[in-house]
Formats: sequence, structure tokens, C-alpha cells
Amino acid sequence: MKKVLLSEKIDDAGIELLTKNHFDVQVAPDTDNESMKAAIKDAYAVIMRSSKLSADVIAAGKELKIISRNGTGINNVDVDAATKQHVLVAKVNGANAFSVAEYVMTTMLLLSRRINKSDNALRTHKAELSGTSLPGFSTTYELNGHELRGKTLAILGLGKIGQQLVTLAEAFGMHVIGYDPYIKNSPVKLYAELNDIYPLADFLSVNMPLTPETKNMITTKELSLMKPTAYIINSARGGIINEPDLADALNHDQLAGAAIDSFNPEPPAPDNPLFTSKNTVLTSHIAGTTKEANAALGIGAAQTIIDFSNGKLPQFPVNPDVFAN
Repeated sequence: MKKVLLSEKIDDAGIELLTKNHFDVQVAPDTDNESMKAAIKDAYAVIMRSSKLSADVIAAGKELKIISRNGTGINNVDVDAATKQHVLVAKVNGANAFSVAEYVMTTMLLLSRRINKSDNALRTHKAELSGTSLPGFSTTYELNGHELRGKTLAILGLGKIGQQLVTLAEAFGMHVIGYDPYIKNSPVKLYAELNDIYPLADFLSVNMPLTPETKNMITTKELSLMKPTAYIINSARGGIINEPDLADALNHDQLAGAAIDSFNPEPPAPDNPLFTSKNTVLTSHIAGTTKEANAALGIGAAQTIIDFSNGKLPQFPVNPDVFAN
């Protein structure tokens, strides 16, 4: 039986699909380099989640033929090293698009309606509530937020997630604009220059991959172009937004709030300034990991390996020339 190594456990649906197709599925004891090098030696395939797969680990995979990414981003896999070793890298596109788009809508509502602030105020001032009017209490503590309807959402990255987000945001009556230099057919008006889109956004959603071009793409300079009433949501990758710059902007009321699901590095260090920044919702990389999305991702990652084993190019190859050779 061909061994499929999981760097971290994937959803049971993916494991069951591999087992039914006669693969020996094993989970690595840990994701550190030494553990992975030992576990990958006799692996035919490896499925990666968010941990890193370095060049030396790939080199240790003497039987390795394919790396399947249980997700869309491949910045945690050394694709160049895999290509040099004639190992195909493939990913799963779109399986968690609705999940991520729903996360963006959820956090926009949390921020704009001041849900967390209201919850905290009620708990903190519970002794003051007797005999008071809750609407009056809300006014006193500035808990009345804003509707999404009529606000402008700027989406950076109009791939599957971005386009799903357009559908949801428009259902709320939002005006949606976007930036994506690679898309051919956009469902919304695109801006050619990022600096033109920042001042227009009531909400800015980052849905781009982390690349050399997008690393530190949003810094103090870009944040200073935004409205002080605007919110920013990053459900993509840490490193696109400069975290100290974002925290500084939030703490100086240059932005109304932020929701951050990915960090740089990840997990975030204890002294990450976002832990103490104002009006900030922090989540543990959950945007694309609903139960439904995890099942779809696991099945997609497993099917990638099954297709490859049957001599078929997987649906979303990253370095397809390896397959041709």
C-alpha cells in the first residue's frame, strides 16, 4: 500500500476516501523538521495543512511523488524544492470559499454593530442596570452601531472567495468595489491602483495570497489613506498587513476597527501588538475551517492524490510541468 503522510490530521471524510482507495494513511507525530523528515522517508504522498514543508524535509522523501495542500495557499510549501525533486504540488481551490466569505460578513457585522463592545459593557456594568433603560444604557456607552446597507466594501482579491463575498455583501445592500490585477471578468468595478481604493472603503477585506508582491502591502502609508470610520478584515494571510502599523493606527483612532484571522508569524507571539490594539477582533485562523469546509478540503486533498495515482493530472496543480515530465 502506498503511504500518505498527513502533516496534521485532516477531516475524517478525506481519510476515509484515501483508505477506501487502498492508501495507508498515517499522521506525522509532530510538524517540526526532524519529525517530518523521519515520517516522510517512505511516503508516496503528503498532505499539508498550515505547517511548513521545507526543502530539507522534501529532500528526505525519497519515495515522494506528490504534495497535496489541504487548502488554497501554498506559501508554506517550498515549491521550488519540490519541482527540483520532480514532486508535483497541487492544492484545493474554492472548497472553503463560502466559509471565508461568511467569516468576513460575520466580522463586519460584529464590528459595525459593536457586538463585542455591548457584551463587555453589559457584563462590566451589570450592577448599574436595575431600573435603567437599555436603550439609554446603549446611548451612554456608545453601543449603537451602523448598518452594512449602503456602505462600501472594497475587496482586495477577486478569486473564488472574493466573488462569493460579493454575492453576500450585495445581499446586504452594500456597494462593492475591488482590486485584482489578474482577474479577467469581475462582477464589480475594479480599480487599477490600490491607493485609489483605500479612501473609498468603509470596509476593506483582504483576500489575496501572500507573495513577494503582497508582503507588507498595507503599512502606515496605506492605512493613512483610509477613513477613520473604516474597518479592515484580513482573512487571507499574515504578512500582507504590517501588524505593528495596523495596531498603531487602531490605537490612534485612525481606523474604527479590525478583524484579523491570520498572523505573521503564526501563531502570533505573546508581544504581538494586535493583542492590545483597540476595537480588534482576533480569531485563530478559523475563517476557512467550518465543519463543512474542512470536509470539502479533506475530500479535495485526498482526491488530488487519488487522481495522481491513477495517472490523471489533479484539478489544481501548482507546478504542472512536473507531471508532464
